[in-house]
Amino acid sequence: METTKALPMKDLSLEEKDPEVAKIIAAEKLRQYSCLELIASENFTSKAVMQAMGSCLTNKYSEGYPGKRYYGGNEFIDQVETLCQERALTAFGLSADEWAVNVQPLSGSPANFAVYTALLQPGDRIMGLSLAHGGHLTHGHQTETKKISASSVYFESQPYYVREEDGLIDYDALAKQAAEFKPKMIVCGASAYPADFDYKKFREIADSVGSYLMADIAHTSGLIASKLLAQPFEFCDVVTSTTHKSLRGPRSGIIIARK
Repeated sequence: METTKALPMKDLSLEEKDPEVAKIIAAEKLRQYSCLELIASENFTSKAVMQAMGSCLTNKYSEGYPGKRYYGGNEFIDQVETLCQERALTAFGLSADEWAVNVQPLSGSPANFAVYTALLQPGDRIMGLSLAHGGHLTHGHQTETKKISASSVYFESQPYYVREEDGLIDYDALAKQAAEFKPKMIVCGASAYPADFDYKKFREIADSVGSYLMADIAHTSGLIASKLLAQPFEFCDVVTSTTHKSLRGPRSGIIIARK
C-alpha cells in the first residue's frame, strides 16, 4: 500500500498568523515606550517576566493546589506555584509556620473578593476607605443611590474618611463609626492615599468591635517589602496585594493569611 509522509505543521509567528493583532501589539509597545507612565497601578515588566508569561505554562490546567490537583501532569506547575509561595514569604520576611500564601488570584480585585467570601457571609458588614478619599472600588464602594462594587452588593458597607484639613485618615472618627456600625471586617489600604497607615491603630479599632482586619497593599507592596513603609503583618489577619505594580512582576494577585 502506498503511503504518504505527513508534512510537519509550521508553527507560525504572530506576525504570520494574525498580522492585525501583531500590528496592534506593536502600536501599544510604541505607546508605552513613547509616553511617561504616571498611573500608579501600572508598571513595565522585565523581559524575563514577559518570557515566562508567554511560555508553555499557559497550556496547562491546574485546578486545585500543589499536590492536590484535579488534572494530571502538574508536577512542574506544582513546582512553580510552590516556588512563588516561598518567594512571597521571603520577600516580606514571613515564616511559613505563621502565614499561608495563595498566589492564584488573577489580580487584586478577585484576591480581595476571595478573602471576603472566605471569612464573611453575604450581608456581613465591612468598612473601607471612601473611594473619593483615596480608597478602592473593592473596599465596599457605593453611592447614595447605587451599589457599585460587588463588595457592596454582597456585603453591607460603610466608608470611613480622611480629615479635610490634612487629608489623613481620621482614626478617631473611624473608631466611633466602627463602634456604631460594628463591621465584621475593616479594610485598610488605598489606591490614592499619600501617607502611610497606622496599622496598630487599625488593629485596636478592629479589636474593639471584634472584626477582622485586612490590609490591601497592592499599590505599596514593593515599598513594604523593601521596608520603606510600615509593615502590616504584625497587626493584620489577612494581607492582599497585586504583583504587577511596585513588585514589578506579572499581572496577578496574592493573598497572605495568618494561619
